[in-house]
Amino acid sequence: RLLRPIRSRPAPPAPPPIRNTDRPITVASMMTISRQALLLTVALAVGGSAVNAFSVSPSAVARTSLTSFRPQGSTCLWAEEQQADADSEVSEEEIVEAGESSAGDSSANDILNSPAFLQRKLEVLESDVEKIEQEIAEADEALAAGKAEWESQFDALDREYSNIKDRMAARSEQGDAIATAEIAGAILELLDNFERGFGVVNPETDEEKAIDAKYRQLYADIIATFEKLGVQQVETVGKEFDYEVHQAIMQRPVPDFEEGIVCEEYQKGFILGEKLIRPAMVAVAA
Repeated sequence: RLLRPIRSRPAPPAPPPIRNTDRPITVASMMTISRQALLLTVALAVGGSAVNAFSVSPSAVARTSLTSFRPQGSTCLWAEEQQADADSEVSEEEIVEAGESSAGDSSANDILNSPAFLQRKLEVLESDVEKIEQEIAEADEALAAGKAEWESQFDALDREYSNIKDRMAARSEQGDAIATAEIAGAILELLDNFERGFGVVNPETDEEKAIDAKYRQLYADIIATFEKLGVQQVETVGKEFDYEVHQAIMQRPVPDFEEGIVCEEYQKGFILGEKLIRPAMVAVAA
């Protein structure tokens, strides 16, 4: 009995194709519906064979087939049509929103440009300007009262500051002069050695003369540097004896010089401005 063939039952009739009445019928939609109907017929035929083989009721197969192959957007054409409808709906909503936004902007601009609003705005600005002018006037009055009370003290402080600045500047210059004088005084011993050497050495050969010329050039460079720093030599021979810058070590009669005139220099003296670095040792004519 189990191997006995089951008698075939007729397949249920194909349901009519489902059409969306809300959308206008186009050629593409008609082609889609025809294709889906053909696929549904084949599916029902296959479902009938399955029913014969496994004794399943035709109504269940029909329900399953209709549910499985109902056109729900599973095909490409159906999906494209749904997307086009959604785009058209979004575009319409955007248009409506844009229209409402433009209408709102225009109404807002009308309110901002209305005479009443501009008049009120002008009144507010005039009130603010008046308040600021009042504050400026109060500040000027406070400034005038402060000057009347403290101006004399401020003037005294300015004079004291000016005096302090002048004293500091003079002290700084004096300190620079003292430092320069100390350095020059330390170098004078070197210059004395040069002069003693020039008085003793008498170069004879060309080599000795070249060495002597280099020493004399070095001596001249030191004197030039002194002059750049403001250190000057004390004038001696032919000048009247000055006890502030001259130091007399002897006095002798000299026919070519009058009495009290420096006739010979034994050691150079140097001075920086009004500050004596070293007096010049001289001989005075009697």
